[in-house]
Amino acid sequence: MPTTPSLSGNEQDSIRWITIAAGFFAVLVDGFDTASLAATVPALAKEWGLPAAEFTLPLVLTNVGVVLGYMSAGALSARFAQRKVLTAGVAGTAALSLLSAATLLTHSIVILSGARLATGLAIGIVLPVAVSLTTSLNPERARQRISVGVTLGLAAGLTLGGVFGRFLIESVGTGGMFWAGGIAAIPTAILVAVTMKGDVTRAGVDAAASAKVARLFDGRSRTKTIYLWCFSFLIFIAAYTLTSWTPTLLVEFGFNATEAPIGLAFISFGGIIGGLLLLPLTARIGIARALAVMPILGIVCAVAIGITEPGRILVLLLLMGAGAGITSGQIGQLTMAVSLYPHGTRTTGVGWSAAIGRIGSIVGPSIAGVLISLSVSGQNIVLLLAAIPVLVAVICAARLARLQSTATAEAAPSHNQIAPSV
Repeated sequence: MPTTPSLSGNEQDSIRWITIAAGFFAVLVDGFDTASLAATVPALAKEWGLPAAEFTLPLVLTNVGVVLGYMSAGALSARFAQRKVLTAGVAGTAALSLLSAATLLTHSIVILSGARLATGLAIGIVLPVAVSLTTSLNPERARQRISVGVTLGLAAGLTLGGVFGRFLIESVGTGGMFWAGGIAAIPTAILVAVTMKGDVTRAGVDAAASAKVARLFDGRSRTKTIYLWCFSFLIFIAAYTLTSWTPTLLVEFGFNATEAPIGLAFISFGGIIGGLLLLPLTARIGIARALAVMPILGIVCAVAIGITEPGRILVLLLLMGAGAGITSGQIGQLTMAVSLYPHGTRTTGVGWSAAIGRIGSIVGPSIAGVLISLSVSGQNIVLLLAAIPVLVAVICAARLARLQSTATAEAAPSHNQIAPSV
């Protein structure tokens, strides 16, 4: 019979900071690896003598692998202990990142694509299991904030990749980011294996049943799941459209081709700020209401970019604000999944919410590419694919907050209820 992680005595009230650190670094490694191929493509294209468009296949297959990993995380956690699944995911990311670096010597798009598909699968397993396991090993009262903190590792890893990527590529070679990510993941896997103790989930028929996707649509969970998935899909459309086409947008604002990528750094830094702001806001008003508030900052900044003519400094500050608002939504949607689903279903809920979002990350930039080919301006693209989707996402979050409030009110004992006689 499967059981949930049980903590006794003081452990029920004490936050286990070492598990939070392990979860954070596991997600950070994945965020860094996610940025590796995209950051390496320009140098790789030059070294291999190929146009950058030739690397579309490995880029797409990385995302496909991540989506598959997200979707399979729940089933794997039901079959094996979560700690083992997370350790295997981080160790797999390490090995496959190093393999990706080695495959660059072949100058083969096909071999690189295969390595990236497998790497994406390992990456996808890590995030939902890390969030689910870390929150389960800590007190209920702190789980929403812990989920935000662990998920911040993703933004931190992406930012580190952006900041140190150029140095690693210039000093080590085109495989520099893959070597660094793979090596860093090894001690992280050891940290996870050693510290994530207390996970007593055991495989069984009941565990497998709880991990099925159909359980996300049981009873009242159905409506909440639909709203959560819509929120995730829309917020990822906006986030990835912004990051994919910001350099093109900045050229329209007078930046040259070599200066334009600085916008990505401002978006990433804004994302970290947004995640940090989400922590106290979640503690004060709850994650559902926070998701209806924080992304409004992204909407305001995106609209300002779309309808005004900001100067160079102002447009960068607006991009940072947009990154703060929109990235906080990306981080928060996983925390929302943690709060919605019970332990047995939690990893599946987190994984599928992330997977639906990742599908949005493919759809958004693809639509933006079509619009650019039709000569639609970057400002209009920001309005259509950043501001509007986030506005609809905020409405979904507001509905989730209402449903959560209703459920809480119904669960609370009535003050007018007459106590039964003894």
